[in-house]
Amino acid sequence: MANDNFYGYKRSPKKRAKALDYKGVDMEFESVNPYEFKKGMYCELNKLGAATLRESDEEQREKATETVLKNLKDVPAYYSYMEHYEVTTRNMDRKPSFKTFLKELEGHSMKEIGEKFTEDKMKEIKLKENIRAEVRNKINELFKTK
Repeated sequence: MANDNFYGYKRSPKKRAKALDYKGVDMEFESVNPYEFKKGMYCELNKLGAATLRESDEEQREKATETVLKNLKDVPAYYSYMEHYEVTTRNMDRKPSFKTFLKELEGHSMKEIGEKFTEDKMKEIKLKENIRAEVRNKINELFKTK
């Protein structure tokens, strides 16, 4: 990344050296959605006790960066899902765990054109021509049975 101060991105040189790939670029960081990374940094820094990025220490930024990259590597929209989870389960007495909540969301992700959704509640639309053909078939069946 060109600017190490962007979103508080800071990694220790040892961990950064392991992730370097093409021409000194940290590919582990470059493959992450920047908006999710920003959300994750604010969330993780709040957990560590820093209200904003400017108030955080260098150690806190390194720790938060590693945690965010680990979470986003597992689930690309981890912090958006976490926000959704907290909003939907806000007033529930018995909350499901976050991992079970993620498993429920797996069937609703984007898929390629040929694939079908497993939990699709929509029915296929019947065109007027199809309805007419079905009515004709029913009428023909009634006349054939008599």
